[in-house]
Amino acid sequence: MWITANAYGDNSGDSSDSSSSSTDSGVTITENITDTENLLGSHAAKVTDAIAKTEKETGVHVHLLYLSSFNSQQKPEDWAATVMESMNPKPNTVMLAVASNDGNLVVVVSKNSDKWLLDNKTVDKLSEAAQQPLLENPPSWSGAATAMMDQIVKSKKASTSSSTVTVGIIIMGVVLVALVIIIVVMVVIRRRKEIKKDSKAELQDDIQETPRRARHSRRHE
Repeated sequence: MWITANAYGDNSGDSSDSSSSSTDSGVTITENITDTENLLGSHAAKVTDAIAKTEKETGVHVHLLYLSSFNSQQKPEDWAATVMESMNPKPNTVMLAVASNDGNLVVVVSKNSDKWLLDNKTVDKLSEAAQQPLLENPPSWSGAATAMMDQIVKSKKASTSSSTVTVGIIIMGVVLVALVIIIVVMVVIRRRKEIKKDSKAELQDDIQETPRRARHSRRHE
């Protein structure tokens, strides 16, 4: 099966669908999943648990759309953007939309997401992760969702580590500047003490030298 992956990171979207499920009609619809083709099948519960776990670990809300076709003349990414904009997304929302008959896959990130999630590199990685299981024979529809969520966790950890390193570098820089200032101040204070000490010694020498000069002058007279 050929799946064309598209990534779209500057959109907005989330899910607030009615929470219901129908296996008789072959349609699975929950708050986070719309599966009109019942592609998830018995894996729906596992995927739902993964969505909850991902949100708990990363704060990212995941919405899944599994359709036979996007039924639109728009480009897949534009179609997904329209769907996202038609919803009222929570911050940090990621939507995976798959058109099984058309071979289209789109990953969309809402506009009100954090910088690390909106980053094009992050969105591309999510798209690539979701695409890989669909290239298998047979395609793993649930695997596409869980692979994308695994990548969300990885990207979040990488972002946190990067932020920690950045903060560490800033703190180290501040500490170094403070140390330099302290050293300079100590050197200046020490230098002033030495100058003051030298001046005092010179003054004492002058005081002691004055009577000698007076006696020497009287002898010559």
